[in-house]
Amino acid sequence: MAALYLGDFEHPLHVYARWGTWAFDASGWNLESELLQVNSDFEGLPVRHVETITTDLREFCERHVHRQPHQYWSDPTERARTYVARYTPPWLNSQR
Repeated sequence: MAALYLGDFEHPLHVYARWGTWAFDASGWNLESELLQVNSDFEGLPVRHVETITTDLREFCERHVHRQPHQYWSDPTERARTYVARYTPPWLNSQR
């Protein structure tokens, strides 16, 4: 997992999964370099830092003032698994 910091923002503006040079977020699998560029272009801010997340979810959310999993309206696990399954991961796809 990685957190993307743009401009002077104290907290990350985007969090995504990583695998080698690949990134997975709400747009599916893309090259991480493309994800960074698209986010920078969209926000009009330079990429300041990409942090590899080394803490657990609770600690990361607490540090960045984000709601905790127990505060979600409902458990997103099944919906997330269904979404992730829609995309072929790069280690199974040699087309790119």
